[in-house]
Amino acid sequence: AGDAATPEPVAGGLTFTSLTSGADQVCGIVSDGSAYCWGRGQEGQLGNGSLAGQDQPQPVSGGLRFSSLNAGTGITCGVTTRGVAYCWGDGYRGQLGNGKAELTATPVRVVDPG
Repeated sequence: AGDAATPEPVAGGLTFTSLTSGADQVCGIVSDGSAYCWGRGQEGQLGNGSLAGQDQPQPVSGGLRFSSLNAGTGITCGVTTRGVAYCWGDGYRGQLGNGKAELTATPVRVVDPG
């Protein structure tokens, strides 16, 4: 692990259909819709239930199937194949969309304010 001057394959042998990168994490979706994340995890942005960093893809908890993901600074959000939004990571300023100001290391459903 370290810096690379040329592209290298992501460890784990997974085949990704899409990737998104945040400030300190990368997340991707594989062909069955499962999500995987790796990188810095101290804010829970990897979604695997841990606050530890990972240098290889780790499955996002909950068994959800995603059609899209978007990674930011300390947070990751995704839309499932059923059109439901989930977020995980640093939500201390309410950015998880669940009506709470807290950190979570697993996906939480975004609440409909209506």
